[in-house]
Amino acid sequence: MMRVQNTAPEGFIALDNSALIYPPTEAVFNANTFRISLDLVQTIRPEILEQAVHDLMTRCSYAKVSLHKGFFWYFLSPNTKEMVIHPEGSYPSGRFFFKENNSYLLRVVYSSHRIGVECFHALTDGSGALAYLKLLVQRYCHHAGIANFSFPGGLDFEQKPTKQEFSDPFQHLYDKTLPSFPKISKAYHRKGTGSFDDRVKVISATVKTAQIKERAKARGITIGEYLSSVFLHSLQQLQMQEIPKQKNRKPIRLSVPMNLRKIFGYETMRNFTLFAVIGIEPALGSYTFDEVAKEVHLQMALSQDRKRLLSQIKRNVMGERTHLIRFAPNALKNPLFKLLSDFLGDDQYSGVISNIGQMALPPELADSVSRIDFHLSPGLLNKVAIAVIGYLDTLVINFTSFFNEDTELERLFCTFLVEDGIPVTLSTNRNTDR
Repeated sequence: MMRVQNTAPEGFIALDNSALIYPPTEAVFNANTFRISLDLVQTIRPEILEQAVHDLMTRCSYAKVSLHKGFFWYFLSPNTKEMVIHPEGSYPSGRFFFKENNSYLLRVVYSSHRIGVECFHALTDGSGALAYLKLLVQRYCHHAGIANFSFPGGLDFEQKPTKQEFSDPFQHLYDKTLPSFPKISKAYHRKGTGSFDDRVKVISATVKTAQIKERAKARGITIGEYLSSVFLHSLQQLQMQEIPKQKNRKPIRLSVPMNLRKIFGYETMRNFTLFAVIGIEPALGSYTFDEVAKEVHLQMALSQDRKRLLSQIKRNVMGERTHLIRFAPNALKNPLFKLLSDFLGDDQYSGVISNIGQMALPPELADSVSRIDFHLSPGLLNKVAIAVIGYLDTLVINFTSFFNEDTELERLFCTFLVEDGIPVTLSTNRNTDR
């Protein structure tokens, strides 16, 4: 396996290419955070969780950092403070308050039966945070006397961290001779109804993995492609209600994070994700679900093509290396990054769906796990996001939203699943009395 060296000087760690956009664009309605959590049937003991966190301080060196604002760039540096743990609040994936977390970009939360990690995206992506959570749960169960085990494919606690864990593969894969990735036009953005605020409201839909897999397989697509198709189909229904005239309808697209580790063979624990932008063109006419599914399947296959990914990497890294950007002070650069975030991000898609996949459990732990969750922070332009994670025979689909009353998208999505033969169990942190 190739090893990528981190060439940053001692005490100064450059943000990886994907992370550059997050610090300057962080805001009340753009938290750039996510949460992954695991529920045990045993009651969580905070003092043991603190010991487990302490165990990981040396092993997971990629998380032992703080964020700083330099004159030209934001950067990371080693954090010598203790990482603290926090009781879980009512709303997941909210805005980070770094001082309350001893300046760490990763926040450990707990409740009576839950261990979770919330992460500011400048540190790592879902795969990096999941690797940390697995090791944290492993150490907690070891100290609590629940079981001794290792997660399949997880980090080895006994091994020293490798240099590749803190590497930025984007820099190694950059090829200036390649053409840049093409620009994409603006997409449809649902306005929604009623008020909204920055509390992240959740509707959680749980389904049996075998049932949703059977419905996806019948159409020749994956579970992730099936769920993306349901999302697009639901947004199409909403746009048809908002915009009656077909010719005035805008493209409906989703941003789908792709884990590049398996494609390129790097096991970095920092951000190593690019986003497939897939969708339909409703101005051409109404799409049946099977037509949507066909488009999603073909577009996802193209998005994962190695040559296309390298072209996307070239565009992103080239921007970082441009002298005008590289040597512009943050005071001038930050507004530009906000424009780039809109132009190359939110403007291009109508929603985000992230499927972190199946979390394989060691046999020693399987009977102790009652639930696993994944939550994304929504955004101001696209106020509803979807995060998906599987475990044992269950798939959890979490809708996170800024809307206070509007749950029409969630209703359409779950109604389609039920009508397609997939029973759905719902739960929420919303006040259902209003």
